[in-house]
Amino acid sequence: MDLPEKLLPRISSRMGIQRLCFGPYNYQQLQEIISSRLKGIDVFETQAIEFASRKVAAISGDARRALEICRLAAEIADYRIKKPHSNSDLAAAGKGLVAMVDVEAAIQEMFQAPHIQVMKSCSRLGKIFLTAIVHELYKTGMGETTFEKLATTVSCLCASNGEVFPGYDTLLHVGCRLGESRILLCEAGSKHRLQKLQLNFPRLVPSPHVIVQLPLQ
Repeated sequence: MDLPEKLLPRISSRMGIQRLCFGPYNYQQLQEIISSRLKGIDVFETQAIEFASRKVAAISGDARRALEICRLAAEIADYRIKKPHSNSDLAAAGKGLVAMVDVEAAIQEMFQAPHIQVMKSCSRLGKIFLTAIVHELYKTGMGETTFEKLATTVSCLCASNGEVFPGYDTLLHVGCRLGESRILLCEAGSKHRLQKLQLNFPRLVPSPHVIVQLPLQ
């Protein structure tokens, strides 16, 4: 995203600095993207797709977030359909389609879940810490990592984004704070750099490419 600023002057003068700005998707575009993914599969009500598209367009316009909401809504609908029903909701569940109520539940879970609220209130360094652990877990495919590996990832992220590496002691303090809030599960003991860490919330980021840019808020 900031490649021109990182190039040497003699290289940038030859390449030129011309940016292509990609704006957020509007709700019609999001609706078209979701519908194209569901082509030939009749599982969503039309109103549910439009509702998800409008919600995401109003917040960020991020197609990945819209698709994630639909995936989560499908899981909620599957649970709703399979559980024992009362007479009042047999008609709604009998269709076997993802409805607006499922999309609304998915949005509530994604944006207003307790762990989301805790992460929003984290310090910038805490958000960098969480970004690094998600990146590390996706890179390795493992369910846990060590503090030492995480610190290396934080150092790389800071270097590539012009941030000052805070140091091991500060990082350890941040990790302890996140562990106290139960966002992270930390191995008990005083192993410090060899201490094992794992996330205590769902990883909703679809790709490691999404998280290489440090969070700004």
